[in-house]
Amino acid sequence: MLKEVGASGQISLGKKYAGRLFDVIVHPGDRFELIPVRIVATAPPQAPQIVQAPDGWVPPGGYAGCTKWALDNRDALEHYARQIEEHGTASEQLQRFLAEHPEMMNDDDA
Repeated sequence: MLKEVGASGQISLGKKYAGRLFDVIVHPGDRFELIPVRIVATAPPQAPQIVQAPDGWVPPGGYAGCTKWALDNRDALEHYARQIEEHGTASEQLQRFLAEHPEMMNDDDA
């Protein structure tokens, strides 16, 4: 079907689609795709509750407190922090790799 965009930027799809919700995907070249979606009611996210570890532990990274999830995952968080200290963040690792391989920055192959 051929539709014209009105002065206010709206497109009328007809009464069949009235009240329906669509995910609008914008493609290159000003092409749009409308995907019908359904909204699933969810409870609003709750703010995580700050808890106190018996030994005063807080997650690595400068946090002022911790959550139950952080306490439950303490070993994994500490292991990850040791890896970051040893190898750097993913961004730092990428910067080192690109510095060691300047040919990877060549746009001629694109």
